[in-house]
Formats: sequence, structure tokens, C-alpha cells
Amino acid sequence: MLWFERQVVTHLIRPDLDERGRADVEDYVDSALRVMPPHLRAGVAAESIAFGAWPSLQRALGHLDPATVDRAVERCRTSRIDVVRQYVRLLESLVLFAENELVPEPAP
Repeated sequence: MLWFERQVVTHLIRPDLDERGRADVEDYVDSALRVMPPHLRAGVAAESIAFGAWPSLQRALGHLDPATVDRAVERCRTSRIDVVRQYVRLLESLVLFAENELVPEPAP
């Protein structure tokens, strides 16, 4: 999983999920991306590089804060451009599946 993809996934995971659950979700998304057909994975990777370029530059310069990544994810999520919105929806669907199918519900 590329750096920006990991940041998006971290942003999309439920905040109440424990560290083990978060790791399970991240592992699932990582494995799902790795088994994608190469032509699809190339497109997702290109979007990750393009959308994550500015936050990556800020990180390299030491000026990145979590709010910057959160704003970038929200801009992608609410973009008027279909391909941009679909990028977040792809990762969000993988996160939701992992949260609902792989992470056990906490005991009451």
C-alpha cells in the first residue's frame, strides 16, 4: 500500500476501533490492493501518487500535520470530478468490508 493510500485508509477507519482491529483493516486493504489486476492497480497507484503529491511534499519538508491529510481526503471525497470521488469510494468500500466482516464486534 502506498503512503497516501495508507493515510486515506487511516482516515476512513472507525475512530472507536482498537489497534488490533485497525491493523486487521489495514492488512486487508493492503492485500486487496496487491491482488488487483495490474491494469487496475496501476490506475489506483497513479491516483495515489497524484493526490498524495502535495501532502508528501509537506511531509518531506516537515510541515505535514494530520489535519492536512484529513482535508485532502475530504476534498477527494467531495470532489465534483467522478474519478476523484471514486478513488476514495474504492478505499472506503474495502475499509467498510474489513470493518464489518473481519473485525469482531466488542463484547457488551
